[in-house]
Amino acid sequence: MKTNIAFICLLENYAKNVSKIMAEKLEMFYVNVDDMVQFELGDAEHVVDTLGKSDGEKYINKCENKVVGNVTSFENTIICMNPTTMFSNDNFEKIVNTSYVVYLQISPKFFEQRCKYSGDYVDQELNNIAFTERDKFYVEKSDIVLNCSAFKEQKAVKKLMKAINKFFKKMAREHKRKQVA
Repeated sequence: MKTNIAFICLLENYAKNVSKIMAEKLEMFYVNVDDMVQFELGDAEHVVDTLGKSDGEKYINKCENKVVGNVTSFENTIICMNPTTMFSNDNFEKIVNTSYVVYLQISPKFFEQRCKYSGDYVDQELNNIAFTERDKFYVEKSDIVLNCSAFKEQKAVKKLMKAINKFFKKMAREHKRKQVA
């Protein structure tokens, strides 16, 4: 039985903020997988420098898998994670088996605006890939998709609460239908 909710978004800070607020509202434990990986690794750049690019990346992936494995054993937890971590190796299967996946979908324009506001550099080529290939994949693989392009975090949480309620009501109806049949 799934007891967790996993959040993904192409804009990591947005996902962190929304998932933290949701954890408070739903009185659930909050875990940021990337923070836990960073804690486990220490300095990822040092790992890559010390082990070399190939071995360093293998080590980091192994660490990510370990952390995801630990996190998926939690119950009643809001999990925030980078989409790249979620969909690498067998992490997606671990998450899907224990969590409902919520994709906070944003538009390329919203992404660029948020990056400019925070002073982050936007690689246009990566941006285009993210909003074509990845977006389609995340929409397909998520239980709940909420288009957040026009929302600040607080408003997204309100919309998300409604979307979650709607999702669980639909699941309950489908469960009843299966019992009757």
